[in-house]
Amino acid sequence: MYLSSYNIGRSVLALGTVLTLLFNSNYVLFGLEITYSTNFVYDYNLFYLLRHHLIYAKIISIVILFWVILGFYPRITGVLHWYITFSFFLSCDIIDGGDHIASNLTLLLIPITLMDNRINHWYSDTKKNIPKKVVSDIFFLLISVQVCVIYLHAFVGKLFVEEWVNGTAVYYWFTHNFFGVNPKLLKLTVYLCSNNFIVTFITWGTLALEFFLSACILLHRKNNNRYLFYVMGILFHTSIAFIHGLISFYFTMFAALTLYLIPANLSIDVKTLKFKNIWRIILKQF
Repeated sequence: MYLSSYNIGRSVLALGTVLTLLFNSNYVLFGLEITYSTNFVYDYNLFYLLRHHLIYAKIISIVILFWVILGFYPRITGVLHWYITFSFFLSCDIIDGGDHIASNLTLLLIPITLMDNRINHWYSDTKKNIPKKVVSDIFFLLISVQVCVIYLHAFVGKLFVEEWVNGTAVYYWFTHNFFGVNPKLLKLTVYLCSNNFIVTFITWGTLALEFFLSACILLHRKNNNRYLFYVMGILFHTSIAFIHGLISFYFTMFAALTLYLIPANLSIDVKTLKFKNIWRIILKQF
């Protein structure tokens, strides 16, 4: 079994969607009914086609997503994975930015999966050729541009909001009635965020991290700062999941950062994977 940004990214994207489908009822996800539409694209999404039998749509989606996670026949599951995430994005009433991003990333992964003739994406990729490498390089670059734009847009958009500029925004987000911290932690949160230094540090630190994550597209794939920003990005989104409860968004951004910052040519044999040797193994790949 080998680990790479490609197989980890695909599987984590699928995991985020499958957990959403497993732990939410049809009513929560789709309301009383999926409304009629004259939009050609919308009408052929899975959940609309099976709108009167949503339980079957969920079962089909969950089976396909587990198939993706297990890694079997990526040439087939690449298209199916995109179709499920795109259908969910079109039909779900409670989507967040993560669902849109997942739909985009799975679309950009399709050409790479179509060139992948392995039985399982967790196996070593021994059959390498020039067309496959060219397609992989092009679409990994497009994925990088997509993720770069996500962070750059997040950074630039906040610059036009007074609370982000003056360093107080996280106070309002942390104490928000719906998106804020757990009520049991609210008293401690208010106490900490009432400190000017703490609230300003977190607010402006968020802006700085989003800017530097967007700028990572300029780093050479051999630049080890990629791994530093990868860890910082994962910790950042872990804190968002913990504080705001955006679990599916966390998995999407985990996958996005993996595809964006971990070099596509990096492949690690799990048998040799020991914590103390991780950096040595990574550096050997270059």
